[in-house]
Amino acid sequence: MRRVIKRFASAAAWVVAAPLAYVVRWVAPWDSGDELFRGGSQVASLLPGPVGILVRRHYYRIALNTPAQDVTVEFGTIFSCRGTNIGRNVYIGAYCTIGLCHLHDDVLLGSCVDVVSGKQVHFFDRTDIPIRKQGGQRLKLDIGPDAWVGNKAVLMASVGRGTVVGAGSIVTADCGEMGVYVGNPARRLKSREAGSLESSSEA
Repeated sequence: MRRVIKRFASAAAWVVAAPLAYVVRWVAPWDSGDELFRGGSQVASLLPGPVGILVRRHYYRIALNTPAQDVTVEFGTIFSCRGTNIGRNVYIGAYCTIGLCHLHDDVLLGSCVDVVSGKQVHFFDRTDIPIRKQGGQRLKLDIGPDAWVGNKAVLMASVGRGTVVGAGSIVTADCGEMGVYVGNPARRLKSREAGSLESSSEA
């Protein structure tokens, strides 16, 4: 019976998500700035509780044309770039802002995590014109399988497989695999590899 109820709930969530998600996906050629995509993400972010999680699961599978199997996107989280990829069994906490990235399988993001599209979203070299007019460059970050990013961390660079980023840390350079990174800017504190002798004294 529980399986039947879950299937019914999933089907109902698909009915709610599909109209908006397919429109957002189909208008991609005319949405060069991703404004419509962000608008759809904002609408989807406002649905509370388990119903909201189910609707967002279907919404991002369709709108991003990505697997997103068993993904959980909590309330208030907004995606800004339609080029983002979501793997399987990904968890994204509440009130995150997700820029251009690839979230691999089994990634965990805590609440209020900011995934910024690289460190050059805005150029600021010139002083004769406003920063808003100087353009920028978006970099697609790679958040490796089984990475865990703590609450309120800011990611401006990629995170390797199995790596833990401490709460409140600011990642400005790529993090290697199977490490623990903390601080501002984030530094490697220790290794998660079994039998590793690496410790905080080597950070």
